[in-house]
Amino acid sequence: MAVKEGANKEAVRQLKWYQLLLLRVLALLMGLWTRTLRFKLDGKLQALRKSDWSTFIFIFWHNRLFVAPAFFRRYLPERKVVPLVSSSNDGVWLTAFLKQMRIQSVRGSRYHRGGQAVRELIKTSEAGFDIAITPDGSRGPIYDMKAGAVAVAMKTNRPIVLLSFNFGKALRLKSWDRFYLPIPFTSIEVKMEIVEQLSELGSGDSKSVANVLKRRLDAITEDDLSTG
Repeated sequence: MAVKEGANKEAVRQLKWYQLLLLRVLALLMGLWTRTLRFKLDGKLQALRKSDWSTFIFIFWHNRLFVAPAFFRRYLPERKVVPLVSSSNDGVWLTAFLKQMRIQSVRGSRYHRGGQAVRELIKTSEAGFDIAITPDGSRGPIYDMKAGAVAVAMKTNRPIVLLSFNFGKALRLKSWDRFYLPIPFTSIEVKMEIVEQLSELGSGDSKSVANVLKRRLDAITEDDLSTG
């Protein structure tokens, strides 16, 4: 079973040919940019590769999204990762941009198509695809672990991989999440924590579990919001 491409085709139809051409050029430039980056990995990547689980749910903060495709292509090329993309107008551009990199996506947010997106993500996981979610996207607030990501994990009974990219040198955009743009040739420390059983986090309430996951993701995330 393949991921349905309806959302991707819809996004492509909404953009003009010159806009798609621009996205293709940007995708090529991004590929060249990220090839200069040096990832420093922790030992948990090997544990992930050797795990008996067929699929995972990757969770990382929205402002570290820039390097995520390069990380998965370089170190987990065997995994098929499908991101959740906002159903907003900005999500149209991101969906079309990801398609330029041959990455399918599922559209939805808590504001629009939330329930439908959860159902599609569950089917996607059952079909053998990993899911990637930025739980504070697409509108923030920054570093807010929304319960929707946890709800998907609880319904699919798939383990969660908390993933953090910590940058050596990077520019910060003036966006709501202070988005990171790593300086070419800089180093990026990759930290992760694998949570195989959500039951070990306490009650079955998604909000309380989300609070625990936020603390754990914050613990492996390096940031100083006071710096530019």
